[in-house]
Amino acid sequence: MRHDELAATASDNARANAPSRNLKPGNRRHQPSEAPRPIEVDEDMAWQRRTWVIQRIGWLAMGGLVLTALTGVFGSGPVSWQQASDPAGLLRVEFERFQRQESEFTLRVDIAREASTEDAIPLRMSGTFLDAVEVKGIVPEPQEARSLGGDVEYVFPVAQPGRAATIRFALRMRDVGSHSAEIGLGGREPARFTQFVYP
Repeated sequence: MRHDELAATASDNARANAPSRNLKPGNRRHQPSEAPRPIEVDEDMAWQRRTWVIQRIGWLAMGGLVLTALTGVFGSGPVSWQQASDPAGLLRVEFERFQRQESEFTLRVDIAREASTEDAIPLRMSGTFLDAVEVKGIVPEPQEARSLGGDVEYVFPVAQPGRAATIRFALRMRDVGSHSAEIGLGGREPARFTQFVYP
């Protein structure tokens, strides 16, 4: 072999055995013998447990609020629907205990046939209750409305004496708070009830 051929072969071997200059430390791949380092995460289990407890309490509170609303505590519902009667049992009032301000509702008054023997039925309503509501309509319409002290007495005509009658008041709540009402037949003890109005 010639001298110049030996020199070229030695140069090629040197270049093959030399480390690559383009290989940076950060670009080196993990060798199979190298285990990856675990990721260190700060954990506070006590704080995590408190968070879970607060979340559960929040869900329970929201569920309880929804169930309470469905029962009628904040408006229309089974808990809200009530009845009140006069001591003689001649008059019965169906109402809702809980209302919202500016909401409209119907007050139903059922009168027994024993109280409709005349040609007219006088129905007295407390003035304090009428001050808290706005009367939108009355069915059937009274033939007369007169003031008795602070109260108002409506007189309803009787088409067929001796038959039970029903009177409906369409009302709108104006004032917030608790309102007591009295509704009764003229000259008799009234039925008494209370309504609470939310803002």
